[in-house]
Amino acid sequence: MSNPLLERLESFQKNDEERQAFFRALIDAYSHLERELTIAKSDHLDQLNSRRMWQDKAQVAEGRLKESQDSAFNESLIVQGAAGGGEAANRVLDNVRRHIQQYDGTHWKIIVRIYANLEGLLKKYAYIGFTEEERTLRQFVTGFTQSQPLFDFVDAGQGKERADHKIKEHLGLFLSNVQCKHVMLGVAHDNGYVPALDPYKSSPATASRISLLRPIRTGWEFQGLPFEFVDFDSFIFRTEELPNDRPSYANLAKTNSSFRPPIPLPTPSNQKPVKAVKDLVMRRPLYPGPIYLNKDEERVDEPLGTVSAKAEARLEARIQHSGKLCNEFNLRGDCLNPRCPYAHEPALDGEELIVFALKARQTACGTGSRCRFRLCVLGHQCPNQRSGGSACPRAHTCYFKKLHQVDPQIDHEHGEF
Repeated sequence: MSNPLLERLESFQKNDEERQAFFRALIDAYSHLERELTIAKSDHLDQLNSRRMWQDKAQVAEGRLKESQDSAFNESLIVQGAAGGGEAANRVLDNVRRHIQQYDGTHWKIIVRIYANLEGLLKKYAYIGFTEEERTLRQFVTGFTQSQPLFDFVDAGQGKERADHKIKEHLGLFLSNVQCKHVMLGVAHDNGYVPALDPYKSSPATASRISLLRPIRTGWEFQGLPFEFVDFDSFIFRTEELPNDRPSYANLAKTNSSFRPPIPLPTPSNQKPVKAVKDLVMRRPLYPGPIYLNKDEERVDEPLGTVSAKAEARLEARIQHSGKLCNEFNLRGDCLNPRCPYAHEPALDGEELIVFALKARQTACGTGSRCRFRLCVLGHQCPNQRSGGSACPRAHTCYFKKLHQVDPQIDHEHGEF
């Protein structure tokens, strides 16, 4: 005979076991969901950080040039070898930055690639007498590539189609990439590139992402295309095509206004640089001038002395009246760009020329203290450290912060030893 109380007790025990099993299952499920949530939050955070990183990097301006007779670098840069290559790279970078300001591209990363038949250029330059030694052009190419981390001067090999193929393929690749904001091409001298640009001319959004570097002679099929033409400052590229014959320097001076024969190094001298404005005010142009080095073989700028507030005011009034002044014309004595957008005449002289030179030095040279380019008008040391080597008040925000350790004391002239 069964006991009702015992049966109820067994029922309660069974219910307790089921309740305990349910709680255990509930806790296990909660723990599992908590782990899943932690993993999901971690993945979401990774994706968020990755998206922000690519958003920061999705600001690229891409430039492609084709080295040809119609877009050759100025030989005055080429004969300087590596120093000239570095100067060319810095000037290209400055001009591209100036152009993309209209697109709010101040913080864009700039990639520049130049494709050339290097062997053909070597033979051409040697034949017409611009570079007697093969290593000069190779040093120029190396200097250009090494000057900026995202710049490349690529030897595409023999045959025109080699460089053409690379440029056309990369054009499509970058225009299809949303991270590339703008493409600048130096191909408008060659009508063969028009078919490659045809797919993009009908879309205003895509066409606005393309600019063309204005060549010496624009191909007739480029006329009327909806792409903006860009003019670079003088002294980067030639203003006339390379000659077919091997002329003398005298004939070149008469027939080619863009040619400048190699600038010889100064005669060794023990003369130290002048430090008073009165000794400099009548010197025009200021460049090319001597290159001064400190004891560590680092370039330091020639002291130009102090200028009066009246001279600064006169120069500022001139700029307000005439617009931005041309560095090449005033500091180097000539300007090779027939379409130069900057004011020329009347030429600066006296204290105003010194003020203008000091203003140019407020822009840091990209080659820094390693620069040996005799026509460089930019600064090679921090303006706040030229007098007494005092600490720069701008510290790590200064554009010259990489040059703060340069000893400003002149020790000797480049070429003395």
